[in-house]
Amino acid sequence: MSLKVEQILRDFQFTERHPRIYSTGVFLVPMKIQIRGIDQFIWVADNFKDDTFDSDGNNISANTIADSIEYLYV
Repeated sequence: MSLKVEQILRDFQFTERHPRIYSTGVFLVPMKIQIRGIDQFIWVADNFKDDTFDSDGNNISANTIADSIEYLYV
């Protein structure tokens, strides 16, 4: 499930929808944040595609949203 769908289901949206770019294995969307009162934009994962690996090279299933860090990946 994509981050945008999760946000709609939770009735709390914080990312923009466009532009949406694709990097190998992941779709990214911009998110507006404030740093010291100044608006800034960062890229966040919207949806993962294909194989995703952890730092040890293990194939994992990454979630775009979770209740804890432990549930961000399987």
